[in-house]
Amino acid sequence: MKLHPIILSGLLLAGCADGPVGTLDLCIGTYGGHFYKVTFARGAFGEPRAVTAVDASFVLPVGGDVVYAVSEHDPHSALCSFRGDGCTASNPDIGGSPCYLMQVDGLPYIFTADYMGGSISVFDVTDGVVGRRVQQIVYSGSGPVAGRQEKAHIHQLKTIPPSLRSRLGIEGEWLLATDLGTDSIHLLKVSPRQPSAVLADVPRLAVSLPAGSGPRHMEWNERAGLLYCLTELSGEVLVWQLSASSAGEPLFAPVQRLVADDVHAGGSADIHLHPSGRYLYTSHRLREDGITLFHVGDDGRLTKVARTPTEGHPRHFLLTPDGGYLLAACRDGRCVQVFAIDASDGTLAATGSRLQTAPDGPVCVAIQP
Repeated sequence: MKLHPIILSGLLLAGCADGPVGTLDLCIGTYGGHFYKVTFARGAFGEPRAVTAVDASFVLPVGGDVVYAVSEHDPHSALCSFRGDGCTASNPDIGGSPCYLMQVDGLPYIFTADYMGGSISVFDVTDGVVGRRVQQIVYSGSGPVAGRQEKAHIHQLKTIPPSLRSRLGIEGEWLLATDLGTDSIHLLKVSPRQPSAVLADVPRLAVSLPAGSGPRHMEWNERAGLLYCLTELSGEVLVWQLSASSAGEPLFAPVQRLVADDVHAGGSADIHLHPSGRYLYTSHRLREDGITLFHVGDDGRLTKVARTPTEGHPRHFLLTPDGGYLLAACRDGRCVQVFAIDASDGTLAATGSRLQTAPDGPVCVAIQP
């Protein structure tokens, strides 16, 4: 069925960040039958193009009009690659319910976080096409929240920024993996396959979180050397200071713990730092859906300021590189909703502009390089 998304133009509100950047090319991942390619400029979306894909909940656009996507569609989940409007490959040899994917600079692999599989999968890629799975690490364990922590649930992956590794004396490349099911952040050493492993889990370096917190997404404050983690179940932001051991391994010391979701709905989702470094945002679902704003001090510590309501079930969101807009993927609202960001205090104002994706439910928003 051909879709005709409704585009409502928005106005740039007075007080938002100075001057938008040029047109952004975006990819919108969804639960449904498509992902979308669309432009965004001056607060409004262009005409979208729907690409056929099954439950492409998280997308990773790269150069050359290539998009990698997880098909989060158990029991037929897969990692897929696309060029233009066509699928070039699909590999179902993946853990259950893959929900995140990423690349590490300089390595010819895609890494996926497999939520129901409790695993991290590693795939070869060649010329923008997904190849075979070369490694999978499966975690075990559980947490105290019945029905939500019955097993390991890997949700997001992040590397330590090169600037921090260099400044602190951390040796090599490291991958962090949030495990909602076991209240842990796993640390893995990354290297080319020698001869059979790209990742090496280092359990003694794993970061333990409060029982029942359920870590979901992470964000770095590179200037302050801090890691922020949003917990899905307890609705908190936990903050750690990064340092290096005498052996050049990453160490994390807790420095702050704040409630982000005052209604304790158990549905906190995404977290991002504003390009200015002055504001941090978190998304929250299931009850009183919205975005929470924190002010960031010079030392990186947080102060909770405000909560702005959104359409239903905000999951991933994107902050535009100019800092002028927040684009929220509202799954149950069947739209990507646009908010203008006030440069003076980081507060949000809905512009009225949105990208309608019905019947698909948007999950993530990513920039096509």
